[in-house]
Amino acid sequence: MSKGSARTKILCGEFLLIAVMVVLAATALALWFFRAYGEHVMMSAVGFTIAVTTLSALPYLAYLAFRVSSLYADNDGLMRAALTDRLTGVLNRQGFDQQFRAHLRALVGQPERGLMLLIVDADHFKRINDQLGHPVGDIALKKIATTLKRLTRETDAVGRLGGEEFVIALPCGSSEQGEIVAERLRAAINRLYVGSGTKGAQLSVSIGGVFMRTPHSFAQVYEAADANLYRAKDGGRNRCTITKIAAGGRGRLRGLDGDLMLDATR
Repeated sequence: MSKGSARTKILCGEFLLIAVMVVLAATALALWFFRAYGEHVMMSAVGFTIAVTTLSALPYLAYLAFRVSSLYADNDGLMRAALTDRLTGVLNRQGFDQQFRAHLRALVGQPERGLMLLIVDADHFKRINDQLGHPVGDIALKKIATTLKRLTRETDAVGRLGGEEFVIALPCGSSEQGEIVAERLRAAINRLYVGSGTKGAQLSVSIGGVFMRTPHSFAQVYEAADANLYRAKDGGRNRCTITKIAAGGRGRLRGLDGDLMLDATR
């Protein structure tokens, strides 16, 4: 059930409560006013009062439900627009921050859970804009965003921080699971192509990531993931570099590019 539907039901319930109170008050007035005319007249008046007040409330209730539902739908649409990147349709910085905080809260008291933060950055994106034009660059960003959304779950958070940089919050049970997803995303994007003929370019991304089991601030995790992204860029691009944060503050750095698997400690 959506929040709008739940709030509409609450308001309709409050309206019904008020309507019942009005019916009871009108019934009490009818009993008091017509008691001198005998029981038959009094009961007829009471029945008429209940019927009129009840029936008159129904159209108002239907109109209230329709208007409130429409208002909440419009409000939800505005909220989604405020949290969504206009070009790519993924979350913007504010929208991603909200979902990232929710993922962090889910880690508290759940040692079996983990969270992977991935920074996905398009390789040689300036070259695409310069050689093929900014409209083609926008198409490239849209294709990357669509692929990221298609290959992640609804519970994952996919956002665009700006330019050609995307970010993903990926709840997973282990760093290995997150590494598999990261490599799947990298390989899928590497199959994308923009432009046509000789005036085209194959896309690729470099991915830097950090896996954690305990909450850390976005600034801390982003800094570590961004450092891994630079390692992936320096290592030749079109690859993933993931750091696993262990309880003792030590981690395992793992680069993923075909058969390349490099283990080290931070």
